[in-house]
Amino acid sequence: MATCTPPHDIPDKPIAEFLPQGHGSDLLRDLMSRSEAVLREHPVNIERQARGDIPATMIWLFWGSGRIPEMPPFKQVYGLDAAMTSGVDLLRGLARMAGMEVLDIPGVTDGLDNDCTAQVTGALEALDKHDLVVIHIEAPDEAAHAGSIDDKIKAIQRVDGEVVGRIRSWSSDALRVLIMPDHPTPIEIQTHSDEPVPFVLWGPGIVSNGAKGFTEAEAKSTSVFIDEGYNIMARLTMMEPDDKTCLS
Repeated sequence: MATCTPPHDIPDKPIAEFLPQGHGSDLLRDLMSRSEAVLREHPVNIERQARGDIPATMIWLFWGSGRIPEMPPFKQVYGLDAAMTSGVDLLRGLARMAGMEVLDIPGVTDGLDNDCTAQVTGALEALDKHDLVVIHIEAPDEAAHAGSIDDKIKAIQRVDGEVVGRIRSWSSDALRVLIMPDHPTPIEIQTHSDEPVPFVLWGPGIVSNGAKGFTEAEAKSTSVFIDEGYNIMARLTMMEPDDKTCLS
């Protein structure tokens, strides 16, 4: 099987050493090379160039491909009916693999134009028939991949004001909340890193650990570290039998 590199891992780098390698790579490289002539005169690119936008110059094939892993349904593991809202196909696919319902909420995208208000409203409404709803917002990550500090700040502020603020004001004493990024995407490198991320758990039965803010430095000062990240779900879902409402 050919080995391919995610394009967001190599911003501003020459592509020669990152082209597909291994069995089948010759076919992929040939298709990628021939795409340049097609895209050069494509109407979408002509419109982009007329607006002053960067055109798409080549297709980049097969990164992120692989076999579907065996995954037990989320309900089987945690005993909860779950749903997800996301503008990213990868996340929507993971939700389906875990047996979660994928919510179709108009206005949800993977960019800064994401309708955060519609997304959180739809998620909260979905709690009428689901025990847990995951809200995934891609805009801060996309802004970091693009190297735009202004857009990243704007995206984070929108998440804080339009999503977290709306959840905090929602009138439910049974609501538990987990807020966290899935990974860092530092502006300096414009791609993902494996540094630890901060998280917030809030709601009935959750005891404060004394942290005063939601930052990497504050999280480090608490000495709370979850080595295997998936175990954080157990902290969120340790509920009394009649208290099964949470938002992740």
